[in-house]
Amino acid sequence: MTAVSLLNTLRPMSAFPDNDLLVEIESHAAGLAREAGKILSSHFGGPLAVDYKDEGKQDPVTEADRRSQDFLVEGIRARFPDHAVLGEEDDEDADDETRLPDFVWALDPLDGTKNFVGGLPVYACSVGVLYRGVPVVGAIHVPWPGGAGEVMRAQSGGGAFLEGEPVSVRESDGTGGKDLVALPSSFAGRYRLGPSAKRGLGEPRVTGSIAHELAMTAKGVFEYAIIGGSHLWDVAAGMVLVKEAGGVVMLGRRPTGLGSVLSTGTSWEPLGTVVEDWTSTTIKDLRRWSAPLLLGSPAAVRFLAENLRTRRRLRRRFVRALGRLR
Repeated sequence: MTAVSLLNTLRPMSAFPDNDLLVEIESHAAGLAREAGKILSSHFGGPLAVDYKDEGKQDPVTEADRRSQDFLVEGIRARFPDHAVLGEEDDEDADDETRLPDFVWALDPLDGTKNFVGGLPVYACSVGVLYRGVPVVGAIHVPWPGGAGEVMRAQSGGGAFLEGEPVSVRESDGTGGKDLVALPSSFAGRYRLGPSAKRGLGEPRVTGSIAHELAMTAKGVFEYAIIGGSHLWDVAAGMVLVKEAGGVVMLGRRPTGLGSVLSTGTSWEPLGTVVEDWTSTTIKDLRRWSAPLLLGSPAAVRFLAENLRTRRRLRRRFVRALGRLR
């Protein structure tokens, strides 16, 4: 089922946005991502005041994060005042529980803050747009060497482009297992390949920036990417880029209740909508969203969907299942 037919099934009274509107939104998203990337570049390598959003000091935030998000939010509200905005650096206490409009922008003003603070130029500014829960527009700025960085952009049905040149996912028949692949740092403890798998995982890389990895997957640098669990602002733009670059995006559904005790892993479904019922979804719900993803070359993603297993001890599964039932 296509994104368009899925939306019409869920909400038959509201048509999918016309192409002219998506082109306008994509153009604005790309322009905002480019300018926000310049803000980040102006801070990179210089002195930074670093705060932390958690007591364990594992989740840093800098002036660059905040300035980038403020710029993005201001630019969105000036052009599309009736759209909602979900940003990583929002004040969670201000999350609205009212019904969402059709369009929601999901922003990660600086994905890879630890890399940024440490002086490693592997980070991204990610601007994604959802229409009733379906990712429809994406723009990601990456700080590639040799300038102020570049922007990759895409809209549903329009292809994916890097500075005006079309990009595509890496060609693969799914049997090689020799290309670069993006894996989460927790992969070894969380996943394994099933016994029938005949290919390896590939040459794994962990970059520290999900949005950067998804842009590289859309460009064909990585054969595929596995995202163990993410926030919506990390992946909304990248999902559109990979799909429009000819790739496959699959969303993981974890079993719940006692069914999770005997489960051998996550079930993988082609991406349609990120939520089941948009009419009852709030910004607070979107902020809590988290799901594993498989993205990249169609053959490689199909291989993974059939062979990837979750490592979970039976006792741990049983305790968690009981906890969900309470």
